[in-house]
Amino acid sequence: MEHLKKEEIGEFWETFSLVLTEDFPRYGKNVIRYLLEKIYTKTNFYYWLINNLKTVLAAKSQNEIIGFAVIDEPYGGVSLCRWLGVKKEFRHQGIGSRLINSWIKLAQSQGCHKIEIASQPEAKGFYEKIGLKLEGERKLSYFGVDQFIFGKIIGSPNEKAMVK
Repeated sequence: MEHLKKEEIGEFWETFSLVLTEDFPRYGKNVIRYLLEKIYTKTNFYYWLINNLKTVLAAKSQNEIIGFAVIDEPYGGVSLCRWLGVKKEFRHQGIGSRLINSWIKLAQSQGCHKIEIASQPEAKGFYEKIGLKLEGERKLSYFGVDQFIFGKIIGSPNEKAMVK
């Protein structure tokens, strides 16, 4: 797993767009278009990366980006993964698990004591299988989609890390 470089944003965005379009069935076409054209644009990803507002971990196969984790900067000692995705043809090969493990290492290096991710129902089994704990459920959450909240304690709270 590698940190996405700003020069790779175009290729990453193509993978992100494909995965979002194909693998988040609870979002309608208008919601996906809104997300891709208004919020998660190439320009915004560039801005977030150069200003250290998000980290994107990229999984690659023969230099092709095949998976990703889009992670917010820590807040209050918690690292939140906004998006996790792997291209369909590369699933069931441990790539998602490796992305999660890389995210945990990153969060620990940042002094975080916890990781969190919101999941659509289709991915619930994956997160349970890899050892994240189901912490709650949000009914009709963002864009009218039910979500499961998963978390994992990865360290002890560190006030210095929480307020830096």
